[in-house]
Amino acid sequence: MNGSSDSIHEKKGEDWPLSNFPRLFDLYQRSEKGDSKNYFKELFPIAYLGWESYVHLEKTLGRLDSAAWEQLRDKALPYVTADDPRRRHQQLISTLDEARGYVFLADQGYDRIEFIKPKNNKKGHHQSPDLAAIKSGSTAFLEVKTVNESDPSLGPNAPWRHQAAKVRQVLSDEFKAKLVSTIEQARKQLNGWPHTSDRKIVLLVVRFDISQKTSAQSYTELESFIASQSMQDGIEVYHQATF
Repeated sequence: MNGSSDSIHEKKGEDWPLSNFPRLFDLYQRSEKGDSKNYFKELFPIAYLGWESYVHLEKTLGRLDSAAWEQLRDKALPYVTADDPRRRHQQLISTLDEARGYVFLADQGYDRIEFIKPKNNKKGHHQSPDLAAIKSGSTAFLEVKTVNESDPSLGPNAPWRHQAAKVRQVLSDEFKAKLVSTIEQARKQLNGWPHTSDRKIVLLVVRFDISQKTSAQSYTELESFIASQSMQDGIEVYHQATF
């Protein structure tokens, strides 16, 4: 770490992340801060690392009302120290991705939005959607699903780690199959929920492999493919491609 970074650290302390990242800092403060696997150990109080991604995440979390934030925070809390050898804190990020569903519904004009307390079957699989929302007597249920990078892209022998990554111009059949499987799982949760609604929505948060992140064609093809999956059984499917 250079001298400039050190001076920021010494000057800012914890006041800076508290002011600029209040919800992430709240999550950090309630976590096991002494755990070596804590996701935030490199972030707080040195919150200028990964600036853009954390600014975007904090902005999204800031859209939640206080009750919704408490629900999501408590759901995410156990994963702050869940550090997988390969996927690291992906479970935490996927949980926080659910905030995107809240923002999606808010932007659709819903004013009563809340997270649904998770209900699992005997095998531990989710049976309930993530969110419920109401506007002018109309009800919507929404399930957020995160499609993360593939195992080969995260492995120690991934080509991009040793040489310039070759950009894949089209979506692979394996990736499309993963999308279909993920959407189908969300459909089962929405259709299995024993409450009536006017809309059932799937929001996919898609993180491409390194080899596809710079391909404009991949994003265009993804948009068309997702559109082809929408409105089957009356369920709407949307997506957000992100890093």
